[in-house]
Order: sequence, then C-alpha cells, then structure tokens
Amino acid sequence: MFNLAKLADLARDHTAAGRKSLIKTLTDLFVSAGDDRDEQISLLFGDIVLKVLGQLEEETRIILSKRMCREKAAPHELMVRLAQDTIAVAEPALEHSPALTSEDLVAIASTASMEHLGAIAGRVSVDEAVTSVLVDRGDAKVLSKVAENQGAEFADAAFLKLVEKARSNVSIQAALIKRPDLPEEAAQALLPFLTEELKERITALGADNTLVQLLAERAATEVAARAQKLDEAREQSNALIRDVVSKKTKIDDAVTLFARADRTAELGMLLARVSGLPPGAVSQLLFSASDKPLIILCKANGVTSDAYKDILTMRARRLRIGGLELNAAIQRYAALSEEGARRSLETLKQAGSAFGLKTEVDTASEEKRSKKIYPLRPAAEASGALSGGSLQGRGHGGSGNQKAAANFADKPQQ
Repeated sequence: MFNLAKLADLARDHTAAGRKSLIKTLTDLFVSAGDDRDEQISLLFGDIVLKVLGQLEEETRIILSKRMCREKAAPHELMVRLAQDTIAVAEPALEHSPALTSEDLVAIASTASMEHLGAIAGRVSVDEAVTSVLVDRGDAKVLSKVAENQGAEFADAAFLKLVEKARSNVSIQAALIKRPDLPEEAAQALLPFLTEELKERITALGADNTLVQLLAERAATEVAARAQKLDEAREQSNALIRDVVSKKTKIDDAVTLFARADRTAELGMLLARVSGLPPGAVSQLLFSASDKPLIILCKANGVTSDAYKDILTMRARRLRIGGLELNAAIQRYAALSEEGARRSLETLKQAGSAFGLKTEVDTASEEKRSKKIYPLRPAAEASGALSGGSLQGRGHGGSGNQKAAANFADKPQQ
C-alpha cells in the first residue's frame, strides 16, 4: 500500500520532475490495483491528476494517456481532458478509451482537428452518431479510414453522403466496395463512377454482395441499351440512305454527316447504294492508297467539292495525309467532270462479276438461277477490280469490259 503522506509531499513539489514523479506514482497505484481498487484510490487519483494536469509537460501527458487509455474505470473527466489535448496526447485516448461515451466523441469530433477525427475513426467500434459527424467534417483521409473500419456503423444518410464525397477519391471507393452493410441505394449511387479495376475487384466478392448483384444488373442493362442504340442508329442511317436514293435528301447532307462522324460503314453503304455496287468493295475504296476510284464514285453521284473535302479529311486522319497531298486530291476531284465520272462508273458496272464486282442486278439474276453450285472460276479470271483499294482489270488478253475498266481506273474520263 502506498504511503498517502508521501503522495502529499510529491503534490507539494512544483518542479517538472516532481510533477512527473507524482503522476507516475499515482498511475502505478491506480493501474496496479486492478479490479480491487477501492473508491478512495479512484477519487484520489482523479482529483490530484486533474488539478496538476495543466502543469504537466506534454511528454508526461502522453505517458499518462497511453497508460490510462484502456482502463475501463479511468476517471471520465480525466479521459475527456486527455482526448481534447494535442493529438500526440489525445490519440491513445481517442482510439482506445472505453471511458469515452458516444456523446463525448460527438462533441470532440464536432470541433477537433482532422488528426483527432482520424483517431476516432480508428476505434474498434464507432456508432452511427459519431460516424455521421466524421462523414460531415472529415477530409479524404478520415473518410477512407472510417469507411475501412468494419466496426464503424453508418446510417443510410451517412452512407449516401460518404458515397457522394467518394466521387473523385478512389481510396474511399475502394473502402466502400468492401462493406457488406452498404445499402442498395448507396451502392447504386456508387457504381457509376467506379474505376474498371474496382469493378473487377467487386466480382471477386461473392454473389451475395449487393454491389456484385447491382453490377451484373447494370451490365445487362447497359448491353441492352447499347444494342437498342445501335439498332436505332442503324435504322436512322438506313432511312437517310433511302431518302438519298429516292432523291428526298441531298447526297451532300448524308456524306457530310457520315464523314464528319467517321462513320465509314454508313458512308460506304451510301456510295454503294447510289452506285449500284457491292458495299464491301466500295468500303475498301474509302481508305485505299489511290483515290481515283473514290473520285469516280463520288463525282458520278453528284457529291460536291465541299462534301468531298469532308471525305478527304476523314481519309487524312486515317492515312496521315499531309496538306500538299490533300490539295492535290482536291484538284483531282475538281478536274473530273460529272459526265466523265458517270461514263467510267457505267463501264465498271458493265464489267460486273467478271471483275468480282457483283452489282445489285447481278445478285438479283443469280437468285433466279438454279440452286446448282457451279465450280469457282480460276482466280486469274476473278481478280477483283476493287481489291487492294484500286480498280484494276487484267489489261491484256481480257474482254473489252476488262480493258475499259483498267483504262478508267488509271485515267478517269473527262
């Protein structure tokens, strides 16, 4: 048993060393008593320490906080004072003291520094009232810490506010996806701004996780919406192409729309329909090395120089064509007359399947033929006039149509 007279002597020693010895002696007395400590020791300890607390050096207060922070019977007022001290003193008390009530923590969190809030966020358990204050006041570091704390309880409103603050913070998002208590409304709000990496982590959490279920539902919805959007866009494009073919819409309007949006498939389909040529072959012309066949198709169908410039711009992006080459292409387009282009196009269409270019008329005729399968003609005869991005005939020993096609591919008719 400690000598109370000696404690009184230490209390009269006002030096820093004397105060330190007093606190050490009192703390030893309190801690060593354990569950057997009587009311007299507790009252004496709390009364003396609180009276000299303001005179203690920070080092002594830190030692006191560390030794008392896990004591269930620690004087309540003392622990509150320690929890409001500098962060070095307060941290042990804020993180561990069972003597601090929810009301104490709410009051401290409402005015204390971010370091103090971070210490509270690391407690073994944090009730909803405290987490609500942390979410309201906390910075990104505090929010990440409390979100990672599985012992922290959140009201639905606090979860929603935390999700809102997590929009631009991946660390908070990463903490939130691990919470099994994340309500569905908060999970739905969180999903739109998760990174792909975090979404991949979610899939490993198990099928019973709310985010996993929502992610699967969202993916299915997005796929359906994307498919519907593609169908709508395809129908709109087809309708526009039909209007151009029926002369209800100017071809320039469609060319400009497709070229500026880099919608090469639709542009190829448009030029194929107005020319009566296979879409696949025409699409190859858009980015072929030689622009002569493309000039013929566009000029023959009345595409103006302004609209053709949009096609050239599209080609330039893909083929990395420079300014001089673009100017030369514009001049070539201007030099070809519409009449000459139409004659060249007709020659191509007359060549038809002899060059691997089955026109719409050829296709319709073949459908009426017998279903008997004929052997393929030799590859040398079936060499496509549009293959490789150019219009080439065999040139020697071929039919008149073949020779004509070769001629207009090299020299568009004026």
